Amino acid sequence: MQLFHQLVEIIRYFGCRMEEKPFSAPTQNTQEPPLQNAQEAPTSTISPPSSINVGAASNTINPPSVDYNVTNPTISTVNPAAQTIMLNQPEKGNTVSNVFLIIGAVVLVIGLGVMGLGVIQFGDTLGKMDEIGAKKVLRIQPLLDDTVVFSSDGSTTNESFEFDTDLWYQIRVEHGATINSISILDENNNTLLFEEKCKDSNPEDGIDDCKDYSTFDIGSIDVALSEGSQYKQSINGTINIDATGNVTINNLDDEFFESVFDSAALIDEEYFAGPTITIFFGACVGCCVSPIGLLVGIVIRFA
Repeated sequence: MQLFHQLVEIIRYFGCRMEEKPFSAPTQNTQEPPLQNAQEAPTSTISPPSSINVGAASNTINPPSVDYNVTNPTISTVNPAAQTIMLNQPEKGNTVSNVFLIIGAVVLVIGLGVMGLGVIQFGDTLGKMDEIGAKKVLRIQPLLDDTVVFSSDGSTTNESFEFDTDLWYQIRVEHGATINSISILDENNNTLLFEEKCKDSNPEDGIDDCKDYSTFDIGSIDVALSEGSQYKQSINGTINIDATGNVTINNLDDEFFESVFDSAALIDEEYFAGPTITIFFGACVGCCVSPIGLLVGIVIRFA
C-alpha cells in the first residue's frame, strides 16, 4: 500500500513538471548562440597563398602576376584580399626592329638593282664608241683647222717661215696625198723637221687620230735642233715641199688642247653621265643607306 502511494506521488511530480515545460521537438537550427561580447569574437586571418600559378586559370588565390602577352593591362580579382594584376607590355621592340630590318633589306635590293641597271647602261654606251668618236671629230676638226699657220698645195719651194721657239708645231698631210720630198731648214741648213709615223693618241676614245680627221700628222718641228735656239725667241726657216696633196703646219698650243679636252668632255658627259649617276646612286643606296636600316634594326632587336 505504501508502495502504491509512492508511485502516485512520483506521477504527480512529473505531471507538474510537464505542465511547466511542455515538450517540444528539437529544431534543425544548429546556429551557435551569439557571442555576448564583441571582444570575444574570434578574429579572421588571411593566410598567404600556398602556391603560385602563372598563366593558368585556377580557383586558387594567386599573388600579383605580370602577363606580357596582351596589349592593354588588365586587373583580375579572385578575392578582395588578393588581387592579380595582369600588366602587359606590347612587343613594340621586335615590331620596330623587324620594320627597320625589312626596310634595310628592301633598300639593299633596290640599290643593287639600280647599280646593276647602271652597269648595263654603261656597257651599252661603250658599244656606241664609234658614234661618240664621230661626234667628237665633228667638234674637234674645226678647232684643228684653226691651228693652221702654214699651208702648201703640194708644191712649195724655198718658202720662208718664222718659227716661235715657245710653240709646238705639227706637220700634217691630207688623206690620199703622197709626199715625194719635204725639208724644213734653219739659217744654218740644220733640219727642223722631226719625222715620225702617225700614231693614235688614245685608242679608247672612239677616235682614230690617223684616219678620222681630214689630215694626219707626219712629224713635228723640233726647234732644239737649231743651233743656239735656247737663246732665241724665233727661228727663220726655209720650207721645200713636193707632194700630191695639201700639207699644213699647225700650231698646237695649250689653248688648242684645252679646247679639245672640253669638247670631248661635253660629249662624254652626254653619253656617260646617266649610267655613271645610276651606278653611283645604286651603290650609295645599297652601301650607305641600307646598312643604316639594318644596323638600327639589329640594335633595337638586341638592345
